[in-house]
Amino acid sequence: MEVQHFSHEEHPLIFVEELENDGENEVVCTGCDKSVSGPAYRCSQSCTFFLHKSCAELPLEIQHPVHPNHNLVLVAPEEEDRTCDACLRLCNRCFAYQCHSCDFDLDIECASASWPTKRDDCHQHEFVPIFQEIQFTCKLCGEDWSGDAQVCLVCRHLAHTLCALKPRSIKLRANRHLVTLIYSLGKVFKEHDHEFCSCNLCGRKVNLKYAGYYCKKCDFVAHLKCAHDNSIAPSDTSKIMADRHFLTLIYSLGQVIMKGHDDVLCNLCFTKLNLKRAGYYCHQCDFVAHLECARKNSIEPIDTTYSSDSSIESDVNEDIYLEEDEDREEVKRFYHEHKLILSRNEVEFDHRKLICEGCMQSISAPFYSCEQCDYFLHSTCARLPLKKRHPIHRHKLTLSATWDFTGGLSSCNACRRLSHGFAYVCHHLNCDYNMDIRCCSIPKIFRHEGHRHPLSFAKSSAEMCNACDSSERRLGTNGAVFVCNECVFAMDFECATLPLKVKCEYDPHHLSLTYTIENDSEEYYCLICEEERNTNHWFYYCVECNFAAHPRCAIGPYPYIKYETNFTQEDGHQHPFNLSWRTKNSHPCDACGKTFENETLEGETSVGAMGLNCTQCKSIIHWDYKCIRKLEEKLLSTY
Repeated sequence: MEVQHFSHEEHPLIFVEELENDGENEVVCTGCDKSVSGPAYRCSQSCTFFLHKSCAELPLEIQHPVHPNHNLVLVAPEEEDRTCDACLRLCNRCFAYQCHSCDFDLDIECASASWPTKRDDCHQHEFVPIFQEIQFTCKLCGEDWSGDAQVCLVCRHLAHTLCALKPRSIKLRANRHLVTLIYSLGKVFKEHDHEFCSCNLCGRKVNLKYAGYYCKKCDFVAHLKCAHDNSIAPSDTSKIMADRHFLTLIYSLGQVIMKGHDDVLCNLCFTKLNLKRAGYYCHQCDFVAHLECARKNSIEPIDTTYSSDSSIESDVNEDIYLEEDEDREEVKRFYHEHKLILSRNEVEFDHRKLICEGCMQSISAPFYSCEQCDYFLHSTCARLPLKKRHPIHRHKLTLSATWDFTGGLSSCNACRRLSHGFAYVCHHLNCDYNMDIRCCSIPKIFRHEGHRHPLSFAKSSAEMCNACDSSERRLGTNGAVFVCNECVFAMDFECATLPLKVKCEYDPHHLSLTYTIENDSEEYYCLICEEERNTNHWFYYCVECNFAAHPRCAIGPYPYIKYETNFTQEDGHQHPFNLSWRTKNSHPCDACGKTFENETLEGETSVGAMGLNCTQCKSIIHWDYKCIRKLEEKLLSTY
């Protein structure tokens, strides 16, 4: 049987069942440069050309895990030196697999060896330190760098020392699962048909050419740096009293400390370190310490509740709904004692008096109403899921409509507004997190009229809101905002949930939320508080009347509170109170005698403040325990 082989095009090859060495002349395989015995191929003419059967039948093209981006092509021996990039041995005297575009070579022995092929795409080879300063682009984070580096000799990847030593899996405060280091995010997201993705922590776009941390269970992805900043200290890190950062356990300190620094001292005991041994190291401030010294100075870890998944609810991500996602003619809900009837007709009378009990906004069709009492609910609010997950909080949240706070109010941790209505609360042990349904209903990626690009949710960001420049409002969210991947723009929850149109008593028309200055007058004032407006901030505006106002002046600091609702103040006044909005021109407080100006709960400047109204005593006081006690003292003194 004759075959034609690419490595010996002059003559065909003949198959021989049993080829043996001929006396003193050793028969050597041209493919692997080893002795031939057993089944083989030889030249049909007088050439001394032999191939093992296995070498002759090698595939002409392969895909290999050590060079996954391109196919490797089988090439014949050549005179010019060629080195295998896996074992670093010369391989020009035998067959090899080659990538012509990358100048990558792999001898057939290394190509046939058993290599890890696990599909998590985490790097499978050792990084080796380069003990000299070089300029390069880190293959893992994509940053240009001049300094120390680590190299993978198999993949020819250069990386920062910090990136090369990243742990394979870490625990984050923002995610209930362990996240895994993926060296090629593009492969993961290509399988999921994602054209692009954004970091679940900062909201910025993730370059899929580089590495990142990923959770397959919940499709969570984060930049290397974001994940590191949000991580919970694992067992191979230590927090010590002498340094403000976490120290990382390095198994060979010579990997991170440059050559030429032979006399390196421990920053705790000030004795010489053996760089061949392990120690604790901080890359940010070049702090290094013996194992025993670091452990003696370590601080007891705090975040132990985050390290165990046993305290976390089920991994099921789906929201739990009451029923099918469609409007039914009649429904019964746990938060109202009567049946609710669907109406698809628009409200024909004064809609300002009809407020949805769920979102506390003006009612519009379709909506549900109660025939027995004054209760209205948007159909979308009636179909809210009973349980919901939100990336801002690690536990599942439960829909609730009742509150223990004064006046039946809840305080949203996302926008920090007090409001009546529905909210999602966390019932997990020792967790007191809640989020109103307006904030909880914003998608992870959404469009807003105030910005031309889509906005993505960012779990942890230092950026200030472009609509109001406020960072104080985000204290309860730990930096959660919505950011733009196309330009530098961020929006907090309070501005993201501002109504697009509002009605206020100072103008006969609706005011529209406006994002750029209304004219070129160079004088911009709020016509309610009469203070100057920041031209970069959003405001409400009426074109017909040329009326402009701060958002908080137009809608008030408590736009979602249902006034005139009676409630009893425990350990306070003997009669029921109701909430009443008071202005600086209203009658002063009947308890302390002061006006209601600048008396909001947040301590912010306002044209008015919340008051407590007792109709039986005919008294209106500040919403403050001191004023409640003073009112009681006054009433007792009159008896």
